[in-house]
Amino acid sequence: MLRPSAEVAQKIISVVKRKYKNVAESLACQFQYPTGKEGLQGGHYPEELIGLLPDDVTKWYCGVGNPLSLSKIVSGEKVLDLGCGAGIDAILAAKMVGSSGLSVGVDISEEMIKRAQSNKKISQTTNVLFQVVEVAALPFYDEQFDVVTTNAMLNLAVDKKRALKEAYRVLKKGGRLHVADQILVGSAMCSEQAMDCWFK
Repeated sequence: MLRPSAEVAQKIISVVKRKYKNVAESLACQFQYPTGKEGLQGGHYPEELIGLLPDDVTKWYCGVGNPLSLSKIVSGEKVLDLGCGAGIDAILAAKMVGSSGLSVGVDISEEMIKRAQSNKKISQTTNVLFQVVEVAALPFYDEQFDVVTTNAMLNLAVDKKRALKEAYRVLKKGGRLHVADQILVGSAMCSEQAMDCWFK
């Protein structure tokens, strides 16, 4: 995996943060795929799981798939959601692990973490935590989580190799990595103008 120059990396981070500052205010016209409850249903999240969340929370979903379906998440487990955005997957994971488990969501966008905190309060979910974190430098102990999940974060990560290395570091032995993402097929442009176009 090639890592962009420091200058390009900083531009990517700046564009991503600007994009998700806007997303934290409104999902309207931000994505070319279904979001909200329609996105959850399109991602084949079980209706009984979707039903655990108020409509004011489900409307903030903007993932590309259902990473929570890739293995059975059970009561008492600890789950880490990388690039948690508005916190929907992290909150759903908290519902799955129950009061004896824990879900943690991290994101580089302060605005998205604020939105996740609001969704935590609305959904009355107590066993989920959110914090602003760079995924390539996770502030967690080795082998701390049973499951690490991510929904459309890796395609935005500047240093994908380091992000994956960190994900595996914090996974317990025998733990599971759940990934839902999208890829670019064809030639890629690495200019600020091109990045602005990608995120419109």
